[in-house]
Amino acid sequence: MKYTDEQKEHIRHCFDYYCKKTIRYQAINLYRESAKYAERNVSYEEILNEYFSECGECDTYPILQYHFEAFGYKFSVNDYKLGNALSQLPKKKRDIILMYYFANFKLTEIARMLGKPHQSISYIHPNIKKIA
Repeated sequence: MKYTDEQKEHIRHCFDYYCKKTIRYQAINLYRESAKYAERNVSYEEILNEYFSECGECDTYPILQYHFEAFGYKFSVNDYKLGNALSQLPKKKRDIILMYYFANFKLTEIARMLGKPHQSISYIHPNIKKIA
């Protein structure tokens, strides 16, 4: 059977419409299934975070911690290498590191606490990065 060009175009149009409709409904079904799956299932990370305290706790021993104080703030460092490195620094540099990295103070705020110009703190800060 021979088709005219108009008939071929119509058949192609109907087939395209059928494919698009099928793909659209398949996508809708997949979205629905994934929503149902998300409602019914819980990820391992959620379970771990929710029940972590019930499963057990990690012991921390004060002997293995380094304790520092800067500007009235107390800091405990659990990492041995970091605590050892901080304890070997001069107090001024250690205080700047603790306030900047552990307490999230800005360099201008630290300079204000020390009563020094911002430039002197900014000069010390990059040198600290070279040491660490």
